[in-house]
Amino acid sequence: MTVTLYRSNPKLAVASASRPIRADKASLSGSDIQTWSGADIAHVCRSPILRNRYEYWQKLARKDRAPLLKDLYGSEEEARLEESMLLLQQGSDFIYVHQGAQSVEKYGKIFRGLMLSTIEGGMTASFLNLYNGALRDMQPRYVQFKTEFSARHVRWERVALPLVSDDQQQAKFIMTYSEPLDDKLDILTATFDRSPIGMIAAARPVGHERSLDEAEVLLVNTRARTLLRLPPAGLMLSTIADLRKWIREVAGWSQLGDTGTSPSNCRSTLSFRAGSDGRRVTVVVEPIDHFVIYHFIDGGTGG
Repeated sequence: MTVTLYRSNPKLAVASASRPIRADKASLSGSDIQTWSGADIAHVCRSPILRNRYEYWQKLARKDRAPLLKDLYGSEEEARLEESMLLLQQGSDFIYVHQGAQSVEKYGKIFRGLMLSTIEGGMTASFLNLYNGALRDMQPRYVQFKTEFSARHVRWERVALPLVSDDQQQAKFIMTYSEPLDDKLDILTATFDRSPIGMIAAARPVGHERSLDEAEVLLVNTRARTLLRLPPAGLMLSTIADLRKWIREVAGWSQLGDTGTSPSNCRSTLSFRAGSDGRRVTVVVEPIDHFVIYHFIDGGTGG
């Protein structure tokens, strides 16, 4: 399988960006986008939507030219256009002439009317290279890349499909369809649950008159369950008051000290002796926006 990588460098000129770095001659570090072409696309593309668009392009393509713009930009394709972006080649640059509503929603940014070269970010030169290459050989490209615009998603996959205006190819276009490969929430949830530090997240009660004991427990990670001897599944603790009671009466921890609250970040730190083996656990209570996070740091056994 041939994989092409493009390194991140926003200072690269369009002309210098036309040389891809081959995967067999470069390390992965520093690469913004990773691309595939030809038969490899069908093997690596994850999204059924992108695969469908690629296969439809193949069906419409001729030996002597790419599909016509009207074939993928006509009224019968209206539903799919909501997910797409269309770029018109102008010299070695491209202008966004269409961006569907779903694409705007996913990216949180409107690109219509912008020249690709004017978009700030480390991937601009790489995508200029990619799209010009696709129009040189009139073959699609499949891309995986890190987004710089989406607030929710980290990595994306995309198919870039070359199109022409007519048989004389007076105008050339790139139509793209993109889908997220992952979700930041999924990543954060996995990181939270697998952290070597015990963590409990709670929603802070609304109203200045309400105490922290009323905060509702939302998440308890695996390490916290182990330290507190909580069952491996289910939420046994409804509020922070339940947590305090559990620490004292069920887990059998005894408090050793309280370092108070830091005025700079409102963190407070407590220390406990956990159980009969003399294990020391430091508990850091950290308010974050409308939540409060309890960090349980195992200090091991001590005298």
